[in-house]
Amino acid sequence: MPSTPERLRRGTEDHYEDAFLYDFEYADQRADIDWYVDYATNFFAARRPSSKTRGELLELGAGTGRISIPLARAGHRVLALDRMPSMLARLDTKRRACEPPLPEDAIAPVEADMGALPFEDGGLALVIAPFNALMHLYTWRDLLACFREVRRVLRPGGHFAFDVLMPDIEWLTWDPKVRHGVTPFKHPETGRSMCYSTNHSYDPETQICHIRIYYDLGSRPRPRSEPHKLVHLAHRQIWPEELRALIDAAGLELLSHDGDFLGLRLSAEVESQVLVCRRPEAD
Repeated sequence: MPSTPERLRRGTEDHYEDAFLYDFEYADQRADIDWYVDYATNFFAARRPSSKTRGELLELGAGTGRISIPLARAGHRVLALDRMPSMLARLDTKRRACEPPLPEDAIAPVEADMGALPFEDGGLALVIAPFNALMHLYTWRDLLACFREVRRVLRPGGHFAFDVLMPDIEWLTWDPKVRHGVTPFKHPETGRSMCYSTNHSYDPETQICHIRIYYDLGSRPRPRSEPHKLVHLAHRQIWPEELRALIDAAGLELLSHDGDFLGLRLSAEVESQVLVCRRPEAD
């Protein structure tokens, strides 16, 4: 099935329009939060060990603040960039509800695109792109442009940390007509009983996986009827050697490339690739 512009638009936006549901679905995702908070804290402590404040960083694809808010609680100032107003609005609501309260300027929402960062050259020490955000860049040129933008806004010696999924060849070739991950739940905002299930189609020419998320009313999926809601999610699969080549082409230095936030060797068993790059000091 081809990756048409409309499919890619829906695959970029659908999943992020219902911010309450998004938060509910990823409430148990914790390993990446701990890793990014620890990384930022250790990074700034090594640079400024006597400073009481931590540091300012840019988060690409900040969403509803699942990682931004813990970073702010750890004392960092977060420039939280996202292209979806619905996600940034939810982030701001959550920020205002934090107990104890966060400083007013702890999180600065920025509505912008990852390929054109609205920041001056060399102004940032740390940029992060958590939770597969870069998988919404659908060509190698888009990814390279983003890496070059990150390099531009980093100061010499600054770091760029991000994660993307490790392509799973077996999963990518599953039957696109069979639904998986069937999960009954209650909508966190409306309280309505619903059922979640998914299937997907992989386009090997573009490396894009088109995931369909079905929300049916009741406790069971209804494959033979129209779902209550159908959400599209597009993720471009990015292979390890492609990442290394584009990082190098962007003028960044690769410092580490591990699996699953545990420092594991990359293999078919790991779910996530976790990378740290640096803008060279002598630049």
